[in-house]
Amino acid sequence: MTVNSLAAVPVSDEDVPLVTVSEPVVSIHDLVLPPATVDALREILNEHRHASRLAAYGLRPRSKLLLAGPSGTGKTKTAEALAYALGVPLVKVRLSAVISSYLGQTARHLERILSYAESDQWVVSFDEIDMFAGERENSDHGEMRRVSTVLLQQLEDFKSDNLVIATTNHGTSLDSAMWRRFDEVLTYRNPTQAQIAALLELKLRKFNYKVNREQVSRALAGMSHAEVESVCLDAMRKSVLAGAKSISTADLVDSAAARKRRYKEAGKSQA
Repeated sequence: MTVNSLAAVPVSDEDVPLVTVSEPVVSIHDLVLPPATVDALREILNEHRHASRLAAYGLRPRSKLLLAGPSGTGKTKTAEALAYALGVPLVKVRLSAVISSYLGQTARHLERILSYAESDQWVVSFDEIDMFAGERENSDHGEMRRVSTVLLQQLEDFKSDNLVIATTNHGTSLDSAMWRRFDEVLTYRNPTQAQIAALLELKLRKFNYKVNREQVSRALAGMSHAEVESVCLDAMRKSVLAGAKSISTADLVDSAAARKRRYKEAGKSQA
């Protein structure tokens, strides 16, 4: 299936596209995740590849996943990697278009998206689901409670085997009923030192480098996967522009220190 062959995407009441559709380019091999998480993802892929075998026994593959953890830890890339592995397009929900100043429209937008999600084969990525599914008891706005209720009902009624992957940076803020709507919940965390070393190898693989992995991993401690990648990109750009033949330990340590300093100045806390 190619993106160009797909039906028109759903639009908001203001005629703005509610989703984007793209060909995935990230694979599971591009991610650095704990072995238990990778094993769970491979099990889910196996279920989808053998859905007919499960159906013969009255079973269905897990199709609604919730990925919870800090920003930049690979949740959105996981959705893309699953789409890549299944050979289907990735549908990303456009949060800015879904949330309307008229909250009654927001509920309609959600209904259109999940109806569209059932209309063909793809993986649907629903980032920051806590924006719609916070604790209803704690909501001061009746319409926002209605949006949460609509989303809960739509997920309950979703019958397609297509993967719907929701992500949240704030799992504790989710409505308790939302957790029951998902077939699987995976937790994401900032990388360990061993995972940082693996990320370095992955991100620097096209460059010559000779670094003390332990020293660099210590310098990068507390950063997310995305931040580690940014440090690697900083070092690679500087190396290219300086005409250097390789990337050194100092290049990465200095880039990490500079980024942490800028984050701190901007008010971002670091672990």
